[in-house]
Amino acid sequence: MKKIEKKIEGIFTKKDKISPAYINTKNPRNVEIDNIYYSGIIIVNYNRENTELILKKIIDTNINMNISIFYEKQDAYKTIRNLTYHIANIGVDLKDGKTNSSDVDIAAFTYNDAKYIRKEIQVNNEDIYFLYIYLNVFSNNEKELEFLLNKIEGIIESTGMQTRRATFREEQILLSCMPFMLNSEDLKPAAKRNVLTTGLTCTYPFISSAIFDEEGIFYGTNIYNESLVFIDRYNEEKYKNANMCIFGTSGSGKSFFTKLQIIRYNLLGIEQYVIDPDREYGNIAEELNGTIIKIGASAKTYLNVLDIRQESIEDEKGYLATKISKLIGFFNLIFGNLDEEEKAILEEKIIECYREKGITFDDNTLYKNNKDKINIKPIFKESKDMPILEDLYNILGRDKKTKKMQIKLIPFVKGSLNFFNNYTNIELENNLIIADIYELGEENLKYGMFLFTDLFWDKIKKNRKIKKAIYLDEVWRLIGITSNKDVAGFIYKIFKTIRKFGGSSIAITQDISDLFSLENGTYGKSIINNSSNKIFFSLEEENISILSEYTKLSEKEKIEIRSLKRGECLIFAGDEHILTKIESGDFEKEIIINK
Repeated sequence: MKKIEKKIEGIFTKKDKISPAYINTKNPRNVEIDNIYYSGIIIVNYNRENTELILKKIIDTNINMNISIFYEKQDAYKTIRNLTYHIANIGVDLKDGKTNSSDVDIAAFTYNDAKYIRKEIQVNNEDIYFLYIYLNVFSNNEKELEFLLNKIEGIIESTGMQTRRATFREEQILLSCMPFMLNSEDLKPAAKRNVLTTGLTCTYPFISSAIFDEEGIFYGTNIYNESLVFIDRYNEEKYKNANMCIFGTSGSGKSFFTKLQIIRYNLLGIEQYVIDPDREYGNIAEELNGTIIKIGASAKTYLNVLDIRQESIEDEKGYLATKISKLIGFFNLIFGNLDEEEKAILEEKIIECYREKGITFDDNTLYKNNKDKINIKPIFKESKDMPILEDLYNILGRDKKTKKMQIKLIPFVKGSLNFFNNYTNIELENNLIIADIYELGEENLKYGMFLFTDLFWDKIKKNRKIKKAIYLDEVWRLIGITSNKDVAGFIYKIFKTIRKFGGSSIAITQDISDLFSLENGTYGKSIINNSSNKIFFSLEEENISILSEYTKLSEKEKIEIRSLKRGECLIFAGDEHILTKIESGDFEKEIIINK
């Protein structure tokens, strides 16, 4: 039996194995090969002057096709000689008026073109070529093939070029679009056009929009050509920073995309901190063995806003000075926008509050007296050594000028928000930490967001060599009209300087108008400008108009954003703009969707 198999196998060559079972060339409109239909298009005319890549719109489609471009260099000496003869003849005809009046414009046009080409060859050392471009479109359905041909012709003609079907020459164009270097003589007369060296650059074909960073994570596929999109936000050579803005309406896929980012960066061991105002990320933390920190009336975890942490020091300031600038912003959220006099008085009371705990502008006061003579290294004070809100509350009550401030602190000290009045009991030793502030309610979310942003920012500054990311969901609460310029300035500072600490800030929002509502949009604009990566999911017309004022959205991109489906987005990655369909594995969907 084995001998018979060997004999049968020996009948076929490698050429036979790769050859099609049948080829049908009887139809003048297409060639059929193994149930796949092929039909050709010849580009027969071009714009007189091209400044853009003429094949870009065609290549960016996801239509199945093969494209062949042939260039034939011509002899410059013969070309100049023929052009000179042609110029002389037409010049005489135009001078003597022998040309018919209806042909005068055409003759003059040809005359000027010939002079221009001769000048470019003689003066600017240009070469002249014959250009041939063929397209071979294929499909397994004849009706679909006709639809694709019409679509391609429409795209080509919209760019100013003209096409012709390769009817009765389908076999020739099929062979010309294969890697045989065969430019059929039957096609040449229809396709041949002159082009100078500078014009060849417009036919450059390797221009499909694609982003493939070698060490990047997978985002999805290019909507037009289905190429894979890999982006490495932390690539300092390619991107100015690793920051990202994610915009999209509810249900557009914004949250799903963010969770995919968290899952994939978790696999790379990157530290990630998430502000979660809507309790969306808890299941991800559980699946990835992350830490969930809840703050609210029923929670037993506390975070003291008056804590000074060892890693909170800034380059240009001391510990207490750095903390006071942040606290002024926080208390602005509670007391309303304070004028300069009120800020000065409040600062005085904050300084007094810390002084009573033995903490001054001298950074040494933040270290405990070392009673252990063996351990020479000084020990930084713990949370229990810091003041809490009640300490400040009591100090505010001693002065008539700050009595109103004390009254506004009552809910935070003795009322429904008294969980803010406790020493910190949170340990942060995990690569993924979710700050669940859902229980705070709509009106109080901004307080929790500020608390955790301050905490995470200190964590981010701790080690510059480790990659990390902070996700600010519903960021408009911290830089919008309900916030104040001190808090917004703090958020902007994070986006501006996090790069120095190996970090990435991610701003997520669906409320575009609120993002630009504070200080005429100054802070919203600053955050966008300091984000090398921007992700636009489907947006309403109003939001697109607002964004177009602050980003370089073209008219075409505005239309694309408006028509995006769920899970599709427009990605700005550095200078690259690419329409992408977000893709995920089944196990990732299970983690994200399973609640």
